[in-house]
Amino acid sequence: MRAAVRALAKRILRRGSRVDYREALFAELCVYLNGTRPARILEIGPKDGHDTRRLLGLDPKTLTLIDLPRMLATNEQWLREMDRSRIEYISANFMYSEAVQTLDPYDCIWCTGVLYHNPEQLRMIRRLWDLLKPGGVLVLESAVTRRRTLRDENCVEVLYPPSEAIKRKYHLSLNITHLPSSRAIAAWLAMTGFEDVSRAHFGHKVSAALARARAAFLARKPLAPKVGSYYAIHGDVGFEIGGAL
Repeated sequence: MRAAVRALAKRILRRGSRVDYREALFAELCVYLNGTRPARILEIGPKDGHDTRRLLGLDPKTLTLIDLPRMLATNEQWLREMDRSRIEYISANFMYSEAVQTLDPYDCIWCTGVLYHNPEQLRMIRRLWDLLKPGGVLVLESAVTRRRTLRDENCVEVLYPPSEAIKRKYHLSLNITHLPSSRAIAAWLAMTGFEDVSRAHFGHKVSAALARARAAFLARKPLAPKVGSYYAIHGDVGFEIGGAL
């Protein structure tokens, strides 16, 4: 199975512009995993089911899907076509549901197109951290700032209060309050404690426009995390990013 997945990843990455960007991102995950099999996978915001099928190709024992309650009817349409024996579906808000807090940690978390919809983005990255086993792998993809002058900065573009003109210009929904730059996402991952942070190159495999509008990262939770490493810089030891009451 592992050899077959690696061969598939190589074929996908060679196809270039004919590839859906999430398919290319999955291929990069296969390379990043380096033949290891994640027994427990969590997918947040499963969308159209295509990523779900790909993740099942990694042969996990359990694949947990989490999506907003309003998405249940839409997701059920494509879930009917799948083998549900290994799929656990949770209809809940990932950030604010008590059901999420009771989940056991995962070997791999796949989270695409979700981060920028939440106003508490750094806290969300910390929640992803908490749901990963030590050594677990995170795939995090998000839309990023659209302003040309901010693309290469380590910053966040605030889009509040909502503006119809700006949302139409950038093709964004009104519930998006701010867009981080790719450098900001990388900084948040490092601040939370992730290691082996790698910027995915899926956008360059598809189109330059996509590479400017979206960013994805692969990162690993260390086996022995250094608690409070960010605050230790300032002499305040014992605190963790996202751990505020």
